[in-house]
Amino acid sequence: MKKIIVIILVIFAGLTSCDDIITEKPVDFLVPGSFPANEQDAVAATTAAYTRLHSSIISFYYGFTPSDIAFQGQHNMRPVSWFLDLNPNNGDATAMWQQNFQGIALANTVIQFVPDVEMNDKALQQRLIAEAKFLRAFYYFELVRVYGDVPIINEVVINTEDLIGITRNTVEEVYTLIEQDLTEALAVLPNDYVGEDLGRATKWSATALLAKVHLTQGEWEAAATRAHQVIASGMFGLVADYNSLWSQNAEYVPMPDKNGNLVNEIVFDIQFEQNERNDFKQSWTASRDTEIVGATNAVGGGWENMLPTTDYLAMFEAGDLRKDISYVTELNGNILESPRTPGAGPISGKYLNADGDPPKSNNGSQNTYVIRYSDVLLMRAEAENELNGPAAAYQFINLVRDRAGLSPLAGLNQESFRQAIRKERATELGFEGHRKFDLLRWGIFVETIRNVNDSHMETPAANIQEHHVLLPVPAREREISEGSLTQNPGY
Repeated sequence: MKKIIVIILVIFAGLTSCDDIITEKPVDFLVPGSFPANEQDAVAATTAAYTRLHSSIISFYYGFTPSDIAFQGQHNMRPVSWFLDLNPNNGDATAMWQQNFQGIALANTVIQFVPDVEMNDKALQQRLIAEAKFLRAFYYFELVRVYGDVPIINEVVINTEDLIGITRNTVEEVYTLIEQDLTEALAVLPNDYVGEDLGRATKWSATALLAKVHLTQGEWEAAATRAHQVIASGMFGLVADYNSLWSQNAEYVPMPDKNGNLVNEIVFDIQFEQNERNDFKQSWTASRDTEIVGATNAVGGGWENMLPTTDYLAMFEAGDLRKDISYVTELNGNILESPRTPGAGPISGKYLNADGDPPKSNNGSQNTYVIRYSDVLLMRAEAENELNGPAAAYQFINLVRDRAGLSPLAGLNQESFRQAIRKERATELGFEGHRKFDLLRWGIFVETIRNVNDSHMETPAANIQEHHVLLPVPAREREISEGSLTQNPGY
């Protein structure tokens, strides 16, 4: 594996008197060799590696806009959504590259230096390294799906001159690193956490992410095995009320399943805290970003980064209990209409946090879900269908459908079950950062965009090209490498 250089940008220190891992305070950069020097430093360095998860909200937004379920309003017509002048100087393409590599830099700090720290708690030491490996895998999974070939960075050095001449590793090499990191991490990470450690990577978040990594590569047997391990763990379940998931008050609180048993549905999430950081989460995850006070100038107004298509509405079967929170046309008696995009109105109701801390413009408290248990069940169903057809796959998809108030599927062939899975992933996981990545891994992203019926998608449909399945390598990164980083085709 090629070793190249990274720059550490920030280190966070201190774990005292905090409710979870997001409330750490920044301190000045400490030079490797003197840092991390002790157990407190080692914990702080690991906590710092989580901070770039907040930046991944850009790729969360990118993960379903545009798609067959979501379009971006006309407030600024971002090139990654409208395919207008999408080029290597694009801000979103640059931010996703830089922020994920910043996360990798922070994870590498832990992986490289924490093994040499004198710590009395050896189990904690190994856990911190495992957390960093999970995070490095997470950031690389973000990168490889967006850019394809990317440099493998697995060593911390300070000199930026050594970035000259770096090259991109192949997709296959990147996935090998991701799988290795996650496999090593899940062997060490605990089943769960309590108190101030809530939100850290667990054995099961690593296992579920590994299932998704295998699914993305079409490695069906490995995906089925890892998804089965999560299911068999007994650590998770489907809460009875789908709508109860979408509130700050649901975070880390077991809720009843249909049999009255208290279960946890969230396998891994990204934490946010209002006023702790100006995280801009609410503006990205909710359809619009301002307080609910009326139709036009509230949640019916705002930045409109992600709005549901009429195609999405058509995916919901009669009686689907998920529709009312997923496709919202009215709030507080007000019919929603857009002040910026003519003809737009409905929004996604996920992440409005109606019974938690109300969002203050784009400053929200609500966590975003990366992997829910229903996602794991649908991954298991998809992998089983691809391996053996639908016979043994029904049980997993039908658990999800039952919670949604829908009748069980039966009598499908492999292709019709494949289409059913694609619909179910949209209606169950819509506006959670998955849809575009699903369309990409199925190899149908471009044709899907071209065939969306919603009139608001006419411009993206007319402008999308085959090379838009990947984003451009940022121009600035190529300049730093003095041209050794190659560009993706079409840019």
